[in-house]
Amino acid sequence: MVTGAALLLLAAGAVPAFAVSAGGADSPERDAQLVYCLAPVHRTDLLTAAVRLGLLKADADVTPEQWAKDHDADFGRACAALMTAESDSPGTAARAEEADGDGWLMTALKQLPLLLLGALLTLVGQSYERGSAERRSLRLELRTTENAYRDAVRDYLDAYGVSYAQADHLPVRSAREALTAALSRVPGPAARLAAAERIADGLPLAEPLPRDGGGYVLDSEDRTRIANEEHASLASCLRALPELNRAFPYWSWRTRRPGSAQSGTTEGAE
Repeated sequence: MVTGAALLLLAAGAVPAFAVSAGGADSPERDAQLVYCLAPVHRTDLLTAAVRLGLLKADADVTPEQWAKDHDADFGRACAALMTAESDSPGTAARAEEADGDGWLMTALKQLPLLLLGALLTLVGQSYERGSAERRSLRLELRTTENAYRDAVRDYLDAYGVSYAQADHLPVRSAREALTAALSRVPGPAARLAAAERIADGLPLAEPLPRDGGGYVLDSEDRTRIANEEHASLASCLRALPELNRAFPYWSWRTRRPGSAQSGTTEGAE
């Protein structure tokens, strides 16, 4: 019993005195101080802080561990001051800023795919809107020039049936040139370009109608017959014009079909 009691007392004496006097081993604050200030990289700074605070003489021959054991309160004060100074030092701030910079960079890199996708969608949307606006403008131009051409042809043929001298072909030529120019701006694919070209080439009344018929002057009945034929030719040619407004996939499909680009416009009107 005596031997066991002696061993127990010896074991109790082997416990580091500074750990007991530091406010308890379960104190988070003291644990942090012990880990931080007694680390090899901070021992010299700890003694320097103690000297500056007047807690230790400059020529004192003592190790940080021994001083922490013997002067618990002074150790706590010096270590707290050291930790505070280190947290406010320019080097620490620089490291924090560097860490923040790295965090910003990583955040930017993670967001880069989303930013690129957003930019791509914006470009696609702008391109689609620009294309839609151009198609609407072209449809309006085709409709306007077509109506002007129909009116000019009707007036010309009506006047031609009554009197050759009263029939003015100049408005027909101007309206035909305007419609031809609009047809030349119709976009691809190839099948639609070919259809627009066929319509432009087939527009009637590129030249004035004849005044005589091979040695004799055409009478009113002959001119009326010719005018009716030109009306029918006009209707047949312009019947395929609305087909040009059909969507791109339709004309792309027509382009890929063998011989479809060379087929007549009547196929698309069916």
